[in-house]
Amino acid sequence: MLVRGRALSLVLAFIGATFITVAPLASPALAAGPKVAIIVGPVGSLTDSYRTSADRVATKAAAAGATVVKVYSPNATWANVRAAVNGANVIVYYGHGNGTPNPYSGWTELTDRVNGWGLNTSTANGDADSWSAGSLVYCGEKALFGTLGSSDGAAQRTHCSGGPITPAPGFTMVYAQAHYAPGFGERYVQATPVTTLAEAQGRVRNYSYPILALGGTFLATAYSDAQDIVERVLTQSTTTFGDIFRQGRGYSASTLTAAAHPDVAGAEYWVQQTTISGFHFGEPDYWYAFAGNPNATPAGGSGPRLPFSDIASSPFIGDIAWIAEQGITNGCGNGQYCPSATVTRDQMASFIARALSLPAATTDYFPDDAGTIFEADINRLAAAGITNGCGDGLYCPTRPVTRDQMASFIARALSLPAATANYFSDDAGSIHEADINRLATAGISNGCAGGLYCPLDAVTREQMAAFLHRALD
Repeated sequence: MLVRGRALSLVLAFIGATFITVAPLASPALAAGPKVAIIVGPVGSLTDSYRTSADRVATKAAAAGATVVKVYSPNATWANVRAAVNGANVIVYYGHGNGTPNPYSGWTELTDRVNGWGLNTSTANGDADSWSAGSLVYCGEKALFGTLGSSDGAAQRTHCSGGPITPAPGFTMVYAQAHYAPGFGERYVQATPVTTLAEAQGRVRNYSYPILALGGTFLATAYSDAQDIVERVLTQSTTTFGDIFRQGRGYSASTLTAAAHPDVAGAEYWVQQTTISGFHFGEPDYWYAFAGNPNATPAGGSGPRLPFSDIASSPFIGDIAWIAEQGITNGCGNGQYCPSATVTRDQMASFIARALSLPAATTDYFPDDAGTIFEADINRLAAAGITNGCGDGLYCPTRPVTRDQMASFIARALSLPAATANYFSDDAGSIHEADINRLATAGISNGCAGGLYCPLDAVTREQMAAFLHRALD
């Protein structure tokens, strides 16, 4: 795995704070408001479709009150692009991507040409996109930082020099349809191996680094929804970037992997494996990614910090945050919640005892809970008549809680009224059927899909958070 030797503070110190006045390359949509710069690099015969997609971004941005500057191939040279992104609050890039790891240099990172933009070398070459013929140049990370030197590529020194880019503080960078930026690579034949998680994380880590080092937030998509992402950034200025990402067309909570960014303190990088029909033979790849502070907002503020480090990818993140705020849970230890772990009967006692602030019990009801940290909570539940144990005078504290058992725990705890309807087809014969129907009547559970309740499935900790939130809020 690549190890970076660059220090963020040195990069920021080098860049400085010069602001250059630039004449727009297209008429601004409005005279005021945030600035959105849209780049379309040369991609041969695909360039027209990219320009059309970029125009959709421009329309949404203008409607949101932004000043829009377009710099489209064949005019997307480094000088024009650098001028266009000066002072931009949002930058959108359509074009060829070049990242690491790749089939050509493996994990060796050539930072003069990767993690940046594929641009025209001249306005006279149309949409030709051949780097070998000299019509396309990859202006990489060093070009963005303005640190190209004599040891870097001749094409980069010739066509990408001239100082760093200077977007607005706290800008947002959106990569649309660019290889490597969201994690996917070049897979033109099905025999090419599917991208691994390590490769996807490496690519997003590397591609996002210059954006984060310049003070921005990074989003990358292959879902043809850049216009929607930009609209959310412009119109949901106090919504966290994490929640903006979750609204994306390609968001997949079940496959998302979130991790601390190795190169930028306080930042995370998120990758996820999904399928897009017609892309890469219909097989999963990494099409949507985020990097930055997920609790930051486009307005420069901060939303509520996540109470646990392992819940960013949970579809029940809001429910988990709510029960933490209410003091119902302290997590599973080490700052984590363990969302996919199974709820045990002793943990269930703790959830309910805290949620209802049950008084302390003076009786020890069960002989098999000695030593568990939740013994006092188990006794509180028994004293309140919420549990009679698991039979034979025992509580079975470490046994998993099933969905039908959970229904009885909550129905008794809240004294829910009897139900007059039978909601599910798969709970007939369960001793908890009446309680399951009471939960459904109260809107606490809609079942597990298809008119079923899945009564014998174990309850996970993230599901438990949702049940408690619905029951108590």
